[in-house]
Amino acid sequence: MNILAYSKCMAVVIPVAGGKGGVGKSVISLNLSAAMAAQYKHVILCDLDFGGANLHTMLGLKNNQTGLGHFINKLETNMNNLVQATGVPNFHFIAGDCLFPGTANMDFFTKQKIIREIVKLECDYLILDLGAGSAHNQVDFFIMTNNGLLVVTPEITSILNAYSFLKSVVYRFCYRSYSPKSNARIILKNAILQRLEGRDYSFEQILNVIDDTIPGEGKRVFELLKQFRPRIIMNMGRSMQNTEMGYRLQQLARNKLAIDIDFIGYVPYDESVQFAIAQRQPAVIAYPNSIFSKSLLPIIQRIYTGGENVLSTLQDAPEDFADIVKEFYENKAFRAQYYQ
Repeated sequence: MNILAYSKCMAVVIPVAGGKGGVGKSVISLNLSAAMAAQYKHVILCDLDFGGANLHTMLGLKNNQTGLGHFINKLETNMNNLVQATGVPNFHFIAGDCLFPGTANMDFFTKQKIIREIVKLECDYLILDLGAGSAHNQVDFFIMTNNGLLVVTPEITSILNAYSFLKSVVYRFCYRSYSPKSNARIILKNAILQRLEGRDYSFEQILNVIDDTIPGEGKRVFELLKQFRPRIIMNMGRSMQNTEMGYRLQQLARNKLAIDIDFIGYVPYDESVQFAIAQRQPAVIAYPNSIFSKSLLPIIQRIYTGGENVLSTLQDAPEDFADIVKEFYENKAFRAQYYQ
């Protein structure tokens, strides 16, 4: 049995995800990093948006530096050599994979190697800008900690995509909380396949079934889920009515996913953000007195006081969700067991 155990990390690790593109996830990651650096925190921002890395452009940096693509393709073995200056005091950066197309399809063990190495970087805060969507490359980085950030906008499509992302996160968290080839993993797989058939069981119901089958194992993971509290930032808000969207997401997470989520910030729409992107600077530097910049300050304080940053210890799970579905439709024995 191979258990991934993270070494003690000097940095507070903050994965930042978005349920879909266009919610301003990279803008939030960039500006939180720059704002923390302005408060004398040593910050490293890592561009983990594989296949769509663009933070270097927002920082005004040329795409000619050694980045994660070099590490993934084994052209660089020392993660420290990827860290580059940004021109902002206390703020450093690791570029993505822009020079190496195809790295978005890295295998599970390459991803685990990246995780093992980035948590060794010495800084106060390590901010991970993840790609959009719910693929395992995003989800596994998000569940490195118990309290990652999820950026949403006050639109129904964004809320539904955020819920879809959290559903994938909770499934993956539960799945990797059990050992490979365990009966608990089989029950989880069957539950996901039943979702495809239209039977949408809550995760609490699924864990109860596991507990009935394997006494204590459902309750154990249910207790782990209680400690898992993703934090939500609503970006590009336009009115007080936007809070209703946030409440809807909280209710869905609690009732269907058996988790609580914390809203830690509301960031109003501000045209200065687009001006800063055009100037290839963080908005908190180009427009420090803007509404956008000021709205980040209470978010940062909540991050500072948010309690211990817990690094998850989870089992290996190299298979992808697509493999699970493929197994169901191509394996007659598995399909027969499902329909019993």
